[in-house]
Amino acid sequence: MNHFQVGDKVRLKAAPHYGLRGLVETVGEDKVMIRADGIEGLITASLDQVTNFSLAARKAWLSMPTRQVGRPKGSRFCDRVSVTLRIDRDLWQLFRAKENSGLISDRTDTINRWLREKVAEVDLLQKDA
Repeated sequence: MNHFQVGDKVRLKAAPHYGLRGLVETVGEDKVMIRADGIEGLITASLDQVTNFSLAARKAWLSMPTRQVGRPKGSRFCDRVSVTLRIDRDLWQLFRAKENSGLISDRTDTINRWLREKVAEVDLLQKDA
């Protein structure tokens, strides 16, 4: 039985796109079409060539709908909040390419550092005004 849905987060597990992540765009009887970061057009893959992360999340939700998400209280090293941002697709693809190449090793630390630098620049501009 096909458990894929449009919008599912997936990872390809067959060459030539091994390890590539994307979103399911269309679902067929035995194939899915996937839109992947950094790839133009859609990739067609058979169901057995795809790991469906969203299916795992749906199954977990059915078995434990009231379970708390995230890390347990007291397990964090610093005070952080989760933030959702809307970033231009081409900019995100460039960022992910740098991350995949190893030029950006820690996404959270990198973005925190960049934001601190920009906030400091704004503070300087505000003082000069």
